[in-house]
Amino acid sequence: MHRRNLLGAALLAAAARPALAQPGGAQPWAPSRPVEIVAPYAAGGPTDRYAREFAARLAELWRQSVVVSNKPGGASAIGTAAVAHAAPDGHTLLLASFGIITNQIMLRNLPYDPKALAPLCRIALGGGILYIHPSVPAQNLQELVAWARANPGGLRFGSAGMGSSPHISAELFAWRSGIEILHTPYRGIAPAMTDLIAGHINALFDSPTSLRFAREGRVRAIAITQPARSPLAPEVPTMLESGFDVMARTFYGFFAPAAVPAELRARIAADLRSVAATEGVQRLIREDGLEPHADDPETFGRWLEEQVGFWSRVIRERNIQM
Repeated sequence: MHRRNLLGAALLAAAARPALAQPGGAQPWAPSRPVEIVAPYAAGGPTDRYAREFAARLAELWRQSVVVSNKPGGASAIGTAAVAHAAPDGHTLLLASFGIITNQIMLRNLPYDPKALAPLCRIALGGGILYIHPSVPAQNLQELVAWARANPGGLRFGSAGMGSSPHISAELFAWRSGIEILHTPYRGIAPAMTDLIAGHINALFDSPTSLRFAREGRVRAIAITQPARSPLAPEVPTMLESGFDVMARTFYGFFAPAAVPAELRARIAADLRSVAATEGVQRLIREDGLEPHADDPETFGRWLEEQVGFWSRVIRERNIQM
């Protein structure tokens, strides 16, 4: 009841002021009924957080209710399939992340056709930081690799699950550095970080938001998997600086059923770019240590194709299977 009241108040407030126009004078889309944004992960994580921020701003822009539905499970495949099979009228959108790439490579019985989804707008891009437990005798990446080579299988990596960005990042690091690792998947990144702090695992790729644990001395931040150092952690070197070509970047972006008419997809994508360019959204993304983006569908689509090709090679090389 409280949530409905809040939505009602937001819609009344939006109706009291003029709609925001797209750049160039184009008018926003006017959906005929409530729009659903599917977040294929549990509530509380970054996908859920970004989806709710966009929902509030799109409700104002479209003068229509926009709700977020969390549909976790199947390494994000369940929620993704719900959008792939939705009515192609623009009223169901997906906010996806790295799993939409690896699922189409790794899942043998994918419950949807990847071509049934069309990219609309990438909103964020960022790298992961390699955290280790303080008991590991390494102060930098070179020392960590030397220790791992001297202790085959001693580097115990956790992840947010099979095929997740932290998992695939660990596999890429192991491949490029020539070390052996032991992988333990968890049901999300939070329990994996809890076990890293407790010493049950000793390595984990996570976002810069976990730097607070490093600054408290509970874990050690070794390197980041992006081209430049993060403004949130200028003291943490990149993998490339440390001598290892490990570029593993997570992302967040919106999709629609591919059968949605092209003209309508273009209008929705333009509205998403308009929201993605706002100061509040960009600040929220930067607070997570990510780079804000407001890509058009073509740019986003080309980037996705490149990522699928690259990670297909990594997954085959490492023989990663669900």
